[in-house]
Amino acid sequence: MEKGNKLFHKLDRWVGIPLVMLLGAFKRRKAIRPITPNARLAILNLGSIGDNVLMSAVIADLISQYPGISITAFTGNTNYQIVKLIPGIDETIKLSITNVSKSYNLIRSSGRFNLLIDFGPWPRLNSIFAAFFKADQKIGFNSKNQFRHYVYDIPVTHSAKLHEIDNFRNLISALYNGNPHEPILSIIPSDNSTQLIKQMGKYCVIHPWPGGYKSYMKEWPLNYWVELINKISTEFDWIVITGAPSDIEKSAELFSLAKKMHKVSVADLSGKLSLQELVHFISASYLTISVNTGVAHITAALNKNQVCLHGPTNVLRWRPYNKNTVSIVPITGHFGYLNYGYEYNGVKENCMENITVDMVYDALKVFKS
Repeated sequence: MEKGNKLFHKLDRWVGIPLVMLLGAFKRRKAIRPITPNARLAILNLGSIGDNVLMSAVIADLISQYPGISITAFTGNTNYQIVKLIPGIDETIKLSITNVSKSYNLIRSSGRFNLLIDFGPWPRLNSIFAAFFKADQKIGFNSKNQFRHYVYDIPVTHSAKLHEIDNFRNLISALYNGNPHEPILSIIPSDNSTQLIKQMGKYCVIHPWPGGYKSYMKEWPLNYWVELINKISTEFDWIVITGAPSDIEKSAELFSLAKKMHKVSVADLSGKLSLQELVHFISASYLTISVNTGVAHITAALNKNQVCLHGPTNVLRWRPYNKNTVSIVPITGHFGYLNYGYEYNGVKENCMENITVDMVYDALKVFKS
């Protein structure tokens, strides 16, 4: 689900709010009850890749305290593949964002659950889907000015002052009393990714392309990437550009510019790896340099060295959650204003230009030491 799709937002707000209020009007809320052995849990998350990587930490919390439970995850198209790599999830069901009737039938035919946890912080569509579940108890967010909490037995306050992983942890605060886990993903090698890793030696992954609404506002300038690749090229056997199929054209341009520098061994794998293969490939890298996007959170979950470039994205809310990540913000200008991920509100300044090449290069010294 794209966080900033204008049509989706209008429908989600102006149709979703009254519908959620109606669905919740006659709900009899139940007090939280302990999870029993062999309980069936439903997880609902239609968000982006990064949201779901962070969610993996909460899944690990639940599994550690309730090892006998079964977990079924309900996803959208965008996050389906990454959820299949989260340890502890027994079944993954893809819901249709555009065909609510189809999703209703999928949810209802999945049977009864002891508990539903909805990880969506703002979409009313999540709340509508949550109302469809046959579940003894339902937990979800009460987010400021989102008017989406009426269908939950236990509405949990969502805070713009917390990292999103801590908001997610608050969803299960009444159920879990152990030490918090960090995000984690399963690594599943393929013949393709295994062969590439063998060929590349010591390599640095460059992931320049964010996704979602107004993604260009989160891009670092192309000439900055070229200059950085030139500066770090002697430190690696290969510099590897990655990206989604939609990034192929932009990556080809960057690859062409980088190849003009004779000392650089650079490869372009944009659109050539499945998400599962990309996870495996990053797991064997020495370093990833990425803008704030799903790949940055994947790299953090794999506990790999990383430099992450933040512009509009609020680093307090959305930094990759790992001690091996160095997060960089602009030295000046208007930045860090995105909370849910879509609140550009007419901002036109490209704050990413205020992250210099030297700032990124100097950050690499942390890993050399």
